[in-house]
Amino acid sequence: MKSRIKLTITYIIPFVLLLVSGFQLFLQPTFLNTNDTSTMEALLDGTAREPISGFYFQGGAISQMLLTENILKEIEDPSLPSDSQPEEIKNRLGRVLLGQRLQIFFYVFLAVLSLTSFLSLYFKAFFYAFLNRVLYFFGFIHGLFSMPNIALAGASSGKAEDLFWVIPSLFLAFAWIIGMVYLMFTIGKLFSKDDADRFYSLKNLREDESEFRSESNRNNSFATALLHFLGIVALGTLIGNIVYIPLFVLQKNYSEPFGILIAGAVIAVSAFYIRNYLKFGRSPELSTYQNLALGISYLQVRFIRIALMILLVLILVVVFILFLFNLLTINFGILESLFPSIDSRQNL
Repeated sequence: MKSRIKLTITYIIPFVLLLVSGFQLFLQPTFLNTNDTSTMEALLDGTAREPISGFYFQGGAISQMLLTENILKEIEDPSLPSDSQPEEIKNRLGRVLLGQRLQIFFYVFLAVLSLTSFLSLYFKAFFYAFLNRVLYFFGFIHGLFSMPNIALAGASSGKAEDLFWVIPSLFLAFAWIIGMVYLMFTIGKLFSKDDADRFYSLKNLREDESEFRSESNRNNSFATALLHFLGIVALGTLIGNIVYIPLFVLQKNYSEPFGILIAGAVIAVSAFYIRNYLKFGRSPELSTYQNLALGISYLQVRFIRIALMILLVLILVVVFILFLFNLLTINFGILESLFPSIDSRQNL
């Protein structure tokens, strides 16, 4: 009975986060306090009527991005004189627009992750635990950031009766956070390995391929390793001059065609990988569309793992650079203490 309740909860959570993503993209709840005179929105709503305190729905991240784009186009209108196009405002709006696009990308990613997490759970794929843990992590972050907003909205209303919805909302957000943490640690025990075995052949595909490699390929000599290294350097130089530099010039001068090119390339590569996933991991118990859904879910697993690996590498590089810089600073300090006549900081 307990496992059935837990399974039902895990089925519901992806749809809750999918609903949250849809609201953030298209509608956002906003608390309006007419007693707050620090903002013009509390006094003017465009209807020549005094607004009423309470919750309202305004446009989501997509409509806000479109509004920012329209404002930026009006400021950058070539018919306007150059002195009426302040560079500081344009740069600030450009940063706001970039943040809004990243926000839209995040909520679209969360919506897709919600669907793929549910599909992997429903069809009992071997990677269901990984996808749902990532989903619960984002759910934990969303609940953590929602608590200050709820408390701030209740405090800004200035009415005692608003505590009747603020306290239950805070309690619900706290219970959501605790539930996300609990599920992150226990989701892997929901099914046994024998039950969740769909697409399992993809998990050991690399190990299976290694069994067919010859011993000569496994025991490479120094000369072979050197030839491989030189080949990689030559290939990297060739790709850099033929592919990377033209792509950089295209991105710098033709941003929209470059975006279309990148989107088309990602879709083509994704279709290629999904085809291979279906070829090696197709389950005879599922239909064609169900296997396709699992193939898309496994593709997102690969994307997330690659993104985590890139993030880990970047963190290690930044930590190494900071460590090296601090070590050099300490060495320069020691040299200054030993030889006061040396001004080593001018070399930093």
